[in-house]
Amino acid sequence: MPVLTTARLALRPFAAGDLKDLHAMDGDERVMRTIGSGLPGRTREQCMQALERMIAFAGTHAGYGLLHASRRDDGTFVGGCGLYPLPDTDDVEVAYRLPYGCWGQGYATEMAAAMLAHGFAALNLARIVGVTHIDNAASQHVLEKIGMRAEGTAVHYGRTMRVFAAHREGAR
Repeated sequence: MPVLTTARLALRPFAAGDLKDLHAMDGDERVMRTIGSGLPGRTREQCMQALERMIAFAGTHAGYGLLHASRRDDGTFVGGCGLYPLPDTDDVEVAYRLPYGCWGQGYATEMAAAMLAHGFAALNLARIVGVTHIDNAASQHVLEKIGMRAEGTAVHYGRTMRVFAAHREGAR
């Protein structure tokens, strides 16, 4: 997939050399507790395995998967964002996570907005969802800022989550 750019960020597929960045993010319990069912921080070995899965997934699902996000001005890693099939549904989910030190700086909103636009324009998706833990107000705010609307709750990843959705203009 080609690199996506925003005003401050460059997004590209994760590569084998990105283990240090991924571990800095996924090794942090504060980050991982908001992911899926609520996960513990990952070891370096678990991050290596996750990186291999991400690279393989992106290689077989053009336009999908978590992208490595870095600042355009200095290359600093600020997180990951991508589109994934939401398990046990027909929906596609916009997913993002950031190293703890990057929270509250607008990066999640910027990268998620770029992925939403990519999903609608390049992948021709009619609908994209976002799911958050019930108490994750910051992530819910990100989804609202990129134009998603709350649709209630549903069980995903083994727990009740808030569901948000956006529709491509003209699609329903």
